[in-house]
Amino acid sequence: MKYSFVVMMLALLFAHSLHAGAKAGDCVAQHYDAIVLPLCPTHINESTQVAGTTSHHRAGLWSQQEGLQELPLPPDFYNSEGLGLNNAGHVIGVVYDRGFAKHQAFTFANGNLTLLPGEQFTPHWISDSDEIAGEAIVPQKSTTGPMLWTKGSAAPLGGCCGGTATSVNNRGQVVGDIYDKEGQYHAFFWDESRGIQPIGPSDRYSSAIAINDDGHVLVQAFSENYLYSEGKLRQLDLAPGYPSQPRGLNNCDVIVGSFGPFADASRAFLWESSQGFRDLNNLLAPGSGWKLKAATSINDKGEIVGWGDYKQLENTGFLLVPRR
Repeated sequence: MKYSFVVMMLALLFAHSLHAGAKAGDCVAQHYDAIVLPLCPTHINESTQVAGTTSHHRAGLWSQQEGLQELPLPPDFYNSEGLGLNNAGHVIGVVYDRGFAKHQAFTFANGNLTLLPGEQFTPHWISDSDEIAGEAIVPQKSTTGPMLWTKGSAAPLGGCCGGTATSVNNRGQVVGDIYDKEGQYHAFFWDESRGIQPIGPSDRYSSAIAINDDGHVLVQAFSENYLYSEGKLRQLDLAPGYPSQPRGLNNCDVIVGSFGPFADASRAFLWESSQGFRDLNNLLAPGSGWKLKAATSINDKGEIVGWGDYKQLENTGFLLVPRR
């Protein structure tokens, strides 16, 4: 027990030192180089590994060193999606039967794919300690509710009427959306000591998109966007003049996503407090051949993944690498 406690404390101190370095460093760049990816990416980790889904509906893991690895399928499943990964390279996703009528969550680690318990469980985020935030049908209920999967089992987080957990950080704090009895959904923050706490504006629907290791939460409420920290909501002007869809948040409070008058005209953006909103297309070299349409994830090195159109290729995955 004493040895385990010492090991745990050393691990926490090491993680904190890495986090502090990321906060002190430059998490964004003025210019980026774009790399074509062989999948549609959902998440990038600090080792520049990328999780996503290939064009023929297979979950994949990509890195520059190893290239693309399509994840194996268990018996009786024919398609899959890669939905996220942590800094150990452990992937979460969903496998589907032939008709996409049945699905089941999985983790992929050390070359092995493991199906997760929970009826109609959809995972959305995995922490570095392999805690998984998602949604599944709540026992004794017919609706899906927010779940935290840890140590081999899925535990409901609470709420009366359904919802989902969208993200969990490395402190075990969870965010997501819950429905009330009137059918309205609200952003929530959960931790083990206090349970579910609503954090969105009280007068409208809201969703918690992501949480970082400082406990800062990206919240969307209709066309308005907020950063929640220390019990307060700060409104953000992410894309002046256009609706925006924030999708990713790193430990430097840098936000990425998409903006535009409608989906077919969307463009990828980056936002951070010192310089505000920037269209990522304007940070590429002229004549790059890219139209970046959506950014889905950013790591603490400022590397960004998403999808767009490249020359004659539509809806192509990209990796943006900072040019220092």
